Amino acid sequence: MIEIGHQLQQLCRSAKKELWLVAPFIKLGTLTQLLQEVDAHICINCVTRWRPEDVLAGVSDLTIWPSLCDRPNTSLWLRQNLHAKYYRADSQCLVGSANLTQTALGWSPSSNLELLIPVFANDPVLQAFEQELNRNKTQVDDELYEQMQVVVEQLQQSRPDANWIAPDLPRTLAIPEQALAIKPETWVPTLRNPEALYLAYSGQQERLTSASREAAQSDLLHLSIPLSLTKPAFTAYVGFLLLQMPIVQSVDQFVETPQRFGAVTDLLESLPCADIPEFNSDRVWQTLMRWLRHFLPDRYALAVPNYSEVFYRVKKNSTSENVIG
Repeated sequence: MIEIGHQLQQLCRSAKKELWLVAPFIKLGTLTQLLQEVDAHICINCVTRWRPEDVLAGVSDLTIWPSLCDRPNTSLWLRQNLHAKYYRADSQCLVGSANLTQTALGWSPSSNLELLIPVFANDPVLQAFEQELNRNKTQVDDELYEQMQVVVEQLQQSRPDANWIAPDLPRTLAIPEQALAIKPETWVPTLRNPEALYLAYSGQQERLTSASREAAQSDLLHLSIPLSLTKPAFTAYVGFLLLQMPIVQSVDQFVETPQRFGAVTDLLESLPCADIPEFNSDRVWQTLMRWLRHFLPDRYALAVPNYSEVFYRVKKNSTSENVIG
């Protein structure tokens, strides 16, 4: 058996400045074992993906977040379409098939046959990969971690005995080529009424207008949600996904300070979504605002002081009066 784990431990031990651990699946015990090889002053970036169905299947641990919080110079990031396994210590890399799990690294009696190949970080392909990785990753904080916990709990309650596999969403409607061409970094929701998204998801399309059906199908295509969720689980899942969308992240940061309608539309006009055909900043913000309030009701609020809409992120232990005034 190839000693994949030993290879990775050696790489971690060699880090002098920074260490990147990038894998879709990360288990706490495996990560802890690797980080024991790393000096405390090393800057560590962990990048993974969190899908509730993966957590329920036992292939990823949310508990890596509180564990990493206790370590200096360490950050955790999410990239929802991550599939690569990439490990870099300064100028040395290992790339291949192995996730950060006991089974993948050969530390389990029933280990997988995996491969990690040593390469140099100055390879143009690897440099391009790391640039793309950094472009749309989301940094984990306590609020994102707590939102993910809610989603996992909702899924567990709704289908406690389920085998959590997320199949492709069946597409009963034709998707316009324009919708298929939209990239994650430009995506914004198109369905005006967010409550109707669950109707489309749960097979009740006949209750929607043709325009709403098409918009819902387009949005569901970009969100990629497991099938057969209850409405509470679906709502929590969409909220978690929204917080990882690049446009939503920009708006989320902007409304940490309360913002009026026109200020947010100005922001949207400066973001990549402005390149979408027939982009209308007023319409986009009206739609996105509804989605944020519907799917993340505890995170955002709307006030109307002096007949002017003000949208903002809710701060813990605060009221609307002391937030906006």
